[in-house]
Amino acid sequence: MQIFNRPKIIDEAASSSYMARHGKKPGLFWLLDLLLVFGVIFTVQICASIAYLILRLPYDMRMKMIPYPTSILGLPLEDYVRFVDLLVTAVTTILVLIFIRFVQMRKLRTAGFVKKNAVKHYLIGLVIGAGMFAAAVGICALFGTIKISYAGGFNPVVILVLFLGWMIQGNSEEVLCRGYIMVSLSRRYHVAVGVFINSLLFGALHLANPGVSALPIINICLFGIVMSLMFLRTGNIWMVSALHTAWNFVQGNVFGVLVSGGDVSEKILSTELIESKALINGGVFGLEGGLAVTIVLAVTIGVLIFVKPCKDI
Repeated sequence: MQIFNRPKIIDEAASSSYMARHGKKPGLFWLLDLLLVFGVIFTVQICASIAYLILRLPYDMRMKMIPYPTSILGLPLEDYVRFVDLLVTAVTTILVLIFIRFVQMRKLRTAGFVKKNAVKHYLIGLVIGAGMFAAAVGICALFGTIKISYAGGFNPVVILVLFLGWMIQGNSEEVLCRGYIMVSLSRRYHVAVGVFINSLLFGALHLANPGVSALPIINICLFGIVMSLMFLRTGNIWMVSALHTAWNFVQGNVFGVLVSGGDVSEKILSTELIESKALINGGVFGLEGGLAVTIVLAVTIGVLIFVKPCKDI
C-alpha cells in the first residue's frame, strides 16, 4: 500500500530545480529551504499588510464622519473589513507564484495549477468541505454541545461577496503551504517529510489567533495533513482550495461559528456553543478547537490513506 503517493508534478518540480539541472540532488537542504520559506512568508506578510492598510482606508476615513455611514460599496462596515481581510490574501498567491516561477524556475502546474478537470475538482472540493464541516456540526449536535437557530435576516449579496473572499483566502493558504512549501521540500525528501513540515507550519501560522490553545493547533495541523494528502491524490490545487473555502464559508457564514477564533457578522444560522462542553465544541476558538472536528479530520485522513481513490477523481 502506497500511503503517500508522489504525483508527477513533484517529480517535474524536482527536475526543474537548479541543483538537479547541474547533476546534483534536487532542491535544497531542509534547513536552507525552511529559511527560504520564512523569508517568503515574511515578505508576503509585509506586502499584505500594506495592501490591507490601503484597502481599509475607506473604512477608516468614513469612521471619522458624523454621522457614521452604514456601508461601503454596498457592504455593511463590518463585512467590508472582513472582505478586505480576505481579499488581501491574494497578495500571498501572487507573490508565491512569482517566486515559484521566476526564482525556483518551476512551471505553475508543479504548484497544482493544472487545467485537466479543474472545474470538476473544484466543485467536488466544495461538496467535500461542506460535508466535512457539517459532519462536525452533526457530532456536536448528537452530544448536545450546540444549539442551532435561524440567525434572522441575511443579505444574500453580502453572503456571495464573502464567499468570493473565502475562495481567494482558501486558495492563498493552499498555494503557500501545499503548492509551494510541501512541493519544495518533497523535491529532495520523501513526500511524508513535505506533508509533516508543511502541516506544522500551517498550524504555526494560526498561533496568534484568538482563543488558541493546544487542541485547536493540533486540529489545524490535522487539517493541513488532510489538505496535503488530498493534494497528493489529485495532483492539483483546485480540490484542496475548494475544500478549504467551503470549510471556512460553511463554518462562518452558514452555521455562524467562529472561524479559527474569528467572528463573522453576516450568517444564515446562529450556533450557540454550550460552554460546559467546550472540549467537544471547541469553546472560544469555535468548532475547530474541539474533539468533534478532531474526529472528522482523523476519519478523513484514514480514508485518504487506506481507501483507494476513484479513477474519475
